[in-house]
Amino acid sequence: MKTALLSLLSIFLFAFTCSGDKKENLESQANEAIDEVVGKSADEFNGKLDQLLTLEMASEVSGYTSTEAEKEYNQVLKSPATHSVSYRWKKGRNKQIKNPMNGEMMDIPTDDFIQLSWVKNTTLKEFKFNYHTPTAEELANANKAKSEKANEMQQQGKVDASQANMAKGMASEMAKGLSFDEIKGVGEYAVWNNKYKELKVFYKGLEFQITTEMSDEEKINKQKSIETAQLIINKL
Repeated sequence: MKTALLSLLSIFLFAFTCSGDKKENLESQANEAIDEVVGKSADEFNGKLDQLLTLEMASEVSGYTSTEAEKEYNQVLKSPATHSVSYRWKKGRNKQIKNPMNGEMMDIPTDDFIQLSWVKNTTLKEFKFNYHTPTAEELANANKAKSEKANEMQQQGKVDASQANMAKGMASEMAKGLSFDEIKGVGEYAVWNNKYKELKVFYKGLEFQITTEMSDEEKINKQKSIETAQLIINKL
């Protein structure tokens, strides 16, 4: 049941990308053809994300010494596209979060960190389509697709009503308020996720994500993410 729930959620998250084909111009088609010929393989970095984003690189961007860092390599899920590597520093920073019990804001200790994740192969067309601000029509189509898929899986006995509703609620919440801004001069194409504060980058047929928290200010974290991405691009 747990696997089915995760599968259902992944379908919901990208349902809006199935709203119809989009005609691409000759320049876009040419770029995709080039990507296929000279692109990098994500398999090259399977289990080796720390070679793509090294401790030395993270220390350079953070301005912190490498000896103070704690490295975390996450391979919980089977797919290498979901793996991540992060370097963390304890600098006494607190972060405000909402208490789920009473709704009040509270301070909790948090690390400063730089993380690389979601390294996988894609095309420029797919990348732009997956990471664009969804229109009202696309969101409506996604909601329709979610309901239809939930009903189908429930009828097949793969999930119960509670699980189906949970997946729909999670997917809707994740898509709510989602928007992206293009970041010029980073790779072949890059966008900033305004909701989740993450940098998505496309370069040589490879997609990767940088998440940085070095400050409470988004402007600083965004700049640090861009600096990290540029160092990675220089290695590819």
